Amino acid sequence: LVALFADAARRAGADPERSVVALRGYATGLVMLKPDGFDGSEMAYIRSFAEARRFDLIAAPGLTAGETNRFNRLPEDEYRTQAAALLTETGPGPGYAASRFDITPPTDDHPFFGHYFRWSQSGEVLESIGRTWQPFGGAGYFVLVVLLGFAVLVGGLLIVAPLALTGGWRRAAPSRDRWWTVAYFGLLGIAFLFVEMPLVQRYILLVGRPTTALATVLFALLAASGVGSLLSTRLPWRPSACALTATALAMPFAMGPLTTLLLPAPEPVRVLLGSAALAPLGVLMGVMFPKGLANLRCRTPDLVPWAWGINGVASVVSAVASALLALSVGFKFVVLVGAACYGLSTLLVRPDRRTSDGAPGLTRAG
Repeated sequence: LVALFADAARRAGADPERSVVALRGYATGLVMLKPDGFDGSEMAYIRSFAEARRFDLIAAPGLTAGETNRFNRLPEDEYRTQAAALLTETGPGPGYAASRFDITPPTDDHPFFGHYFRWSQSGEVLESIGRTWQPFGGAGYFVLVVLLGFAVLVGGLLIVAPLALTGGWRRAAPSRDRWWTVAYFGLLGIAFLFVEMPLVQRYILLVGRPTTALATVLFALLAASGVGSLLSTRLPWRPSACALTATALAMPFAMGPLTTLLLPAPEPVRVLLGSAALAPLGVLMGVMFPKGLANLRCRTPDLVPWAWGINGVASVVSAVASALLALSVGFKFVVLVGAACYGLSTLLVRPDRRTSDGAPGLTRAG
């Protein structure tokens, strides 16, 4: 909280050393922020409050060493030392690095106030397994790591293994078609979730409620993807792939201005216009899977089930992987990785081919 309040004061043009006061008890903390600073009478009241309730000051204007670590004594006054460093730094520096935990202030791109994990804690977390739980360490984060491994294992067993037993993979020729199937449909599965999940989070700011944001993004992308699938026979493959990559790249940079523009509007208007803003992205997403599937049906029909299976495994795994990446580096990075996957899939685009019945193949958002 001290790091967050110091950053907020700094962004508001205030002096954190004058604007932030922090107290600590045995198991309780209190942090206060006043942008224009605490005056003498306010500080006198705060000091009286702390004295009466046996709180130790750890940050306050004019704080002296004799006012800290008095009632709830520690071998070293680490709280005051670190708070002083956080209040004087202009950005992440020694004060942040000195903490056992990641105390970087949350942002709209990385809104995880309760995520404190540093990879340097890995050894300590693993050693404590079965003996204690570390809610402020990495225990929760490692649950996601285990879940990712579980998704890979179960996806392989339930989707890839049955397909392997049918023998279509070995019968398909040439081998370049097999690896093209893995790369193209795997990239589509990863990219779709890596773009979709951060959009759900960003739309919470736009529409105000997580459930509404989830419904808005899912409806807009899936409905528009269905339209894209219907139009896939009329739209050229490579230009559509290039347009999709560019649109996905633009989304993390467009969300901020879009949110600012629409926030004053009533909620139904925000939902409607927010859905409309996702329509071009959804249409282009809907083109990619049917195009690849139609091409595959024409070249090597035995690989069509593999295309579905590989895309399904990639989608399941990427749902967990995107959450891990977002916790570590933020939502914008996740979207950019998704856009990069779409960009790589563009390199795999083949000349358009139609199936024998002229249909683009079964539809699926990619």
